[in-house]
Amino acid sequence: MTGLFNDRYYLNLILAVLFTAGIGVSLYLIYSLPANLNLADGYQPDFFNIYLALVLTFALGALTLTMALRYKKEVVVMRDRILDAAAAEREAAEQAGKTTISLDTVKNNLSQVSAAKDIFQAGLQAVCKQLDAGQGAVYAVKEENGKRKIELKSGYALTIGESTVISYEYGEGLIGQSAASGRTLYVDDVPQGYIKIISGLGSASPRYLLIVPIKNDQVLGVLEIASFTNLTEDQRKFVEESAELIANKISNRA
Repeated sequence: MTGLFNDRYYLNLILAVLFTAGIGVSLYLIYSLPANLNLADGYQPDFFNIYLALVLTFALGALTLTMALRYKKEVVVMRDRILDAAAAEREAAEQAGKTTISLDTVKNNLSQVSAAKDIFQAGLQAVCKQLDAGQGAVYAVKEENGKRKIELKSGYALTIGESTVISYEYGEGLIGQSAASGRTLYVDDVPQGYIKIISGLGSASPRYLLIVPIKNDQVLGVLEIASFTNLTEDQRKFVEESAELIANKISNRA
């Protein structure tokens, strides 16, 4: 289809050039008319050439405009089809997201645990499984020597050892920024290689990253979700509401 559009474009360009050349010829013939009128044969042949040039010029112009309009109409129709297809795909994705996510699952997982680390892990597992996330991590606020940090507590499909310690200061990196501001961050164009998900079948890089603070009156931690597909507005809201449930469970535990 792209090749056809290119051919139409160049054809219209050639016709436009011929149209311009025709105008030039017409002007030249009209300019030469006074001199040609002195010929002994009379006026008719000179007028015939002018009329013929004008007719051909206007015919080419009309053909050019007609084909240009047809081409424009085809492009508009194709664009509308692409937009309609994209809208339908987006709507289908949003509908799928609505039907596969449920806060009840998160609540059920949280009701079965009481320790802070287990609460973080249970909440993260429930969120990642429902979103079919490629990877996930949950961080908790930790204070050392009067300075607050965000430290990794649990992961989902993380390729790191259990004894590995990962922490960020407030404002450091995306995790630290979310903790410091208490705001959700969504990155929809993660650079290639920024995150690696490794399995027995190989490795791949997610394109989307959602970072949500776990907070009620204050920030208690941060949820990080990496996905290969775009997270809809409903899915992002689901993660934010899940983070709030985790925060309430942490605050209200015995």
